[in-house]
Amino acid sequence: MKIAILTDTSSGIDFPEARERQITLLPAPIMFGNRQYHEYQDLSTADYYRLMRLAKGSKVVPTAPQLSMKTLQAVCEDLAGQGVTDVIVIGPSLGISGVINTLAAYTSTIESLHVLPWDSRGILTTMGEQARLAAALAVRGATVEDIFAQLTVLRQTAHSAFVVDSIKPLLRTGEVNPSHSPGSTPLLAGKPILIFDPSGKMRVAGSSLRLKGALSDFLDELATDLAGVVPVKATILNADQPEATARWVSVAQERFPTVKFDVALIGPSFGVHVGDGAMGLAWCQDYRSLLPAENEN
Repeated sequence: MKIAILTDTSSGIDFPEARERQITLLPAPIMFGNRQYHEYQDLSTADYYRLMRLAKGSKVVPTAPQLSMKTLQAVCEDLAGQGVTDVIVIGPSLGISGVINTLAAYTSTIESLHVLPWDSRGILTTMGEQARLAAALAVRGATVEDIFAQLTVLRQTAHSAFVVDSIKPLLRTGEVNPSHSPGSTPLLAGKPILIFDPSGKMRVAGSSLRLKGALSDFLDELATDLAGVVPVKATILNADQPEATARWVSVAQERFPTVKFDVALIGPSFGVHVGDGAMGLAWCQDYRSLLPAENEN
């Protein structure tokens, strides 16, 4: 048995890291009008937000279509040619993308190996950490069953929360129904707060008048997990907001001086949903604590 791990760039993993970790990585497609780009391949995060700002006021709206099943099949056939018998495909939450459901219905047409879709129930950091865990376990010779068991443990600890400047991008993509917000208030005053619930559905969880207030709420939630018995990895996410990111890191580090807060960009594939003013905090159990005794750096 030879197991491969396949994911896409909505995991926040770039191509150099993927090669280092032996992860098969596909670029998420991004549409700007009639032109298709590929995340991290011919469209950097900085260029994406620059294009978004230039397009403000126009009718050009970026979208993130699903990966093509033909593309996935071609990659799987290539992996089979390399001796791979099983490929675990870690995808973005079904709450914002149907690619895992589509792939599950398509797997019967791929006969050269076993295709095993996995819903990360998240995006960016929480999705990427699951891919890193699966890859590390595969390198160590773990079985498919062992990998799925550890992915389940890690997924249950995952949390993501975002504060956005505007709900409009989400209304355009249709991924959030404002009527599901607390108290059935369609649109709340201030900056909307979004979370991924345990099922992977993204929903409006309230609002904040300021970014600082949102961060305080997020850190309150993080504090509960930091008080537990398992090590936690936390990441501050930003949609090309360097100044706000620096402030968030300072506040978070002051409150939790013993915690290392990583920083990561919100790439184009999720940026189409949250816009260019978004900030977020994601955390989960440190995946390295789920590896065998030989831990990964």
